[in-house]
Amino acid sequence: MKPAKTMTIGMAMLFITMSAIQGAPEEKGAPGKNELQLVCSPELENLANQLVNDYRNENEGTQIQVTPVNDQEVYGTLRKGTIALVNKDCLAGLKGEHYFKMVVGRDAIVPLINANHPQRDLIMKNGISAEGFARIYQTPGNITWGEVLGVADQRPVHAYVPGKACAKEYLSEFLQIEPGNLTGLVSMEPEEMLKKIGSDPGAVGFCSLACLMNVENSEVDGGIVLVPVDADGDGRIGEFENIYKSGSELSHAIFVGRFSRALYSRIYALTAGQPAGDGEMAFLEWLISGGQQTLASAGIMELGYGERASRREQLTGHDLAIASVPVKVSPARIYLIVAGFFILLGLLIFLLTRITGKRSLAPVVTSIQGDGSVVFPGGLFFDRSHTWAYMEKSGRVRIGIDDFLQNVTGPVTRVIMKHPGEQIKRGDSFLTLIQKGKRLEIKSPVSGVVEEQNRGLLNDVSLLNSDPYAAGWVLMVKPLNWISELKSYFMGEPYTNWLKTEVARLKEFLTSTLKLQDTKDHALVLQDGGEISGGVLESLGPEMWEEFQDGFINRAK
Repeated sequence: MKPAKTMTIGMAMLFITMSAIQGAPEEKGAPGKNELQLVCSPELENLANQLVNDYRNENEGTQIQVTPVNDQEVYGTLRKGTIALVNKDCLAGLKGEHYFKMVVGRDAIVPLINANHPQRDLIMKNGISAEGFARIYQTPGNITWGEVLGVADQRPVHAYVPGKACAKEYLSEFLQIEPGNLTGLVSMEPEEMLKKIGSDPGAVGFCSLACLMNVENSEVDGGIVLVPVDADGDGRIGEFENIYKSGSELSHAIFVGRFSRALYSRIYALTAGQPAGDGEMAFLEWLISGGQQTLASAGIMELGYGERASRREQLTGHDLAIASVPVKVSPARIYLIVAGFFILLGLLIFLLTRITGKRSLAPVVTSIQGDGSVVFPGGLFFDRSHTWAYMEKSGRVRIGIDDFLQNVTGPVTRVIMKHPGEQIKRGDSFLTLIQKGKRLEIKSPVSGVVEEQNRGLLNDVSLLNSDPYAAGWVLMVKPLNWISELKSYFMGEPYTNWLKTEVARLKEFLTSTLKLQDTKDHALVLQDGGEISGGVLESLGPEMWEEFQDGFINRAK
């Protein structure tokens, strides 16, 4: 059975079960809204206490106890009414069991040079690799910029070391140098380092991004510039490494995983199972709203507006979790469950009949492997937003998504589309693809008035994956600017050639991201030989969907 139908049946069963157990007694002894336990890694104890104090000030009568525990002990202390505040190192022990985790902030250090550095243009173009930085910090004062960059420049490198212990640990991991061998001119606080680098054309240093953004008001100050990191060591800054134009852009890149993992740490809130208690929900909601100011004052990067909305959706989306508690089911509810079973059985027979009776109008097989070879029906016009358009004999235009897009996303679980009578412009969102809460906003290839939705797609969203060019079409539109818009479409061989460049861009995007994240899901994304796995985005989080949206759909021109 297809995933969409399985989900339909599962949701119906869930509804009936929820109805049957409505009014069941709550677990005795569960903490109320004003009672909460907060455990944390030892290095986060000060931050945890600061958060708790501010939360108490805003919520009188709240009882919260902070308990620092060793990383190995965090998971054994989690129970209902308990939240853990941990960093990335602690999460390495997360195995096998089901936990809810939510990023609430980030801590990072970033490389800087003086804005008037003599080799600034070269550094911006080619970047500096981790190996290059390692040479600088192993021999500060005894190495020239010419030796680092491979040019004729005898100016000595003045390397500054951050003063905070955690920043030194990040730098040590990034450079693969033992902390005791990490040397530099002077250790200092971030604000002082910014002033030193801003007055020294030969300087380089690593500074807290949170501090940098506070000083710059989210933009890089005129006296200093961020140094691009050549992550893959190929001697140039590629498209997906070019993330250093401003502090805010780099912050977003860290959010989506395009920054060296060794140089930053995510701060997580962690609970055992889905957070359902009043105390847990209230504190977690505060963490992604008012608590962000507390995090910022502690030198932790705040979540952006879009990230807060995403976290809120993540949190409320799990609010319907069902706790495993003993319940006594009345005879009336038993009858309801039995009746529901027969209703589901009838629905199952109906859906199976529709499946077996459905036939594709134009079977298509598309591959995004290797050189990007692709087979698609003739007569379709393709747009750079990975959509297609086809003019019917009636003059109306049928539109949908291309096979590349559905291949990348994997099984779509729900769609939202424009309604008949609505007017759309080319480049406007006409379709939202949703996969378990993750979503993409797809841009329309044509301007016009919507005349018809594909009702079959609303009933069976899997058609979008199984038959995107025929049964999986999305809207029928009365075009308004067809002749002028026609000039920008692809057909036939030009579309094939363009698609190959898209596949190459996708590989670069994934390779750069996976290398920086050092993800264990590498095999799920890239097969042996670097080929792209089908449904590559399915195994990646909402941050990567946002980045794909920006790089492959929003920038379609």
